[in-house]
Amino acid sequence: MRKPALCAVSLLGLAACSSGARWNEFRQTEPALVQAREFASIDCFGPEECSRLWERTRQYVARYSATRIRREDAAEIETGRPLEAGVVYLWATRTPTGNGGERARISLKGMCRGMYGMDGGPGWRYAQCASRIRSIEMNFRGFVGAPARGPTDDAA
Repeated sequence: MRKPALCAVSLLGLAACSSGARWNEFRQTEPALVQAREFASIDCFGPEECSRLWERTRQYVARYSATRIRREDAAEIETGRPLEAGVVYLWATRTPTGNGGERARISLKGMCRGMYGMDGGPGWRYAQCASRIRSIEMNFRGFVGAPARGPTDDAA
């Protein structure tokens, strides 16, 4: 009877250590993820430039989201939410930033099921998701702002 109780206590201790390690990683990684999210935007001026950058955004979203684009218009590009955890999906917005609609800010946001727990802390897929999202968001501006080179250009 003592062995099962001892095993249960040992497993609880291991889970607590694992949870502590996840929180430490979360505290170190989350600021870099916030920085990447801030970097994942680009400003445009004029209808021609904004249309070109929005099309490049659509290409980027289609390429780097694990799910297909399910809705798109002149203001949003949204991919479907995956059924499985640990899979990155993307959402882009185009927001006017000045009078007359001549300027806009195009932003990208990566999301991943299982990344955050119910308490807002790290979920069981946090490390995997954070790394992938950070890469996708950090490379967004370079891809969208670069001249189109054809089907072989790559960013993330």
